[in-house]
Amino acid sequence: MTTLNDFKALRDSVPAEVQAELYRLFTADPEASYKRMVEIAAEKGMTLTVEEVKGFLKQMDEDDEFDDFELDAVALAAIAGGNRGHWNGC
Repeated sequence: MTTLNDFKALRDSVPAEVQAELYRLFTADPEASYKRMVEIAAEKGMTLTVEEVKGFLKQMDEDDEFDDFELDAVALAAIAGGNRGHWNGC
C-alpha cells in the first residue's frame, strides 16, 4: 500500500517540467491530471489509484504544502489578467 510519504517522494522525484505539465493539466482537466499521476507512478514501479491520488493531494493541500510553488509566466499572466487573446501590437 502506498503511503503519503511514498507519494511525496514520488512527487519530489519528478522533474520540474513534468510537475509544471501536471499543474497545467490539473487546471484544465483535473481528472486527466489524476490519471497522468497514476501513469507516472506506474512508470516508477508504484501502484496508485485515482482515489489515492485525490486523497494524497487533499491531505497535502490541508497541510498547506502547495503554498510554496512558483508560477510560470503563463500562469502569472493569467492571474494578472495579462493577454486575453487580443493582439494589440504592443
